[in-house]
Amino acid sequence: MRLNINRIFLIQLLYLSLAGITALQKIIPLEIPNWFISKFEKTIGIIPFGIELSFIIITLLESAIASIILISIVKKEYRSENNKSFLKLALELSLILFLILFFGSFLTMSYENGALDFIYFIGTLYVYQIIADKHKNQLI
Repeated sequence: MRLNINRIFLIQLLYLSLAGITALQKIIPLEIPNWFISKFEKTIGIIPFGIELSFIIITLLESAIASIILISIVKKEYRSENNKSFLKLALELSLILFLILFFGSFLTMSYENGALDFIYFIGTLYVYQIIADKHKNQLI
């Protein structure tokens, strides 16, 4: 017996959860967490507003990804016949986010986190490629 599962919708829910939850965890306290400050104070912390700016950029990216995924769901991009332009945009922003997180992990010599960020990046690239190949004749 085969389940009739919409894989695109599952991908949308995965990235909505990933970006939405992490964005909310950063936004709700309305302050930069101490662990973030202590982790980066000897790296980007030496640059004026380096910690604040990097935290804001990461939070904005996560928020944008979650918002764009919501738009993708509302526009029913999970249907095979529909254009996937918002989903593709969210995945492209995810690639940028994971690259930033990878860089930060290696900057602080947190190589295990860097390896996870690399896996997230490769996984996102793979998902993007599948969607792009399947819908390559559609306008972006």
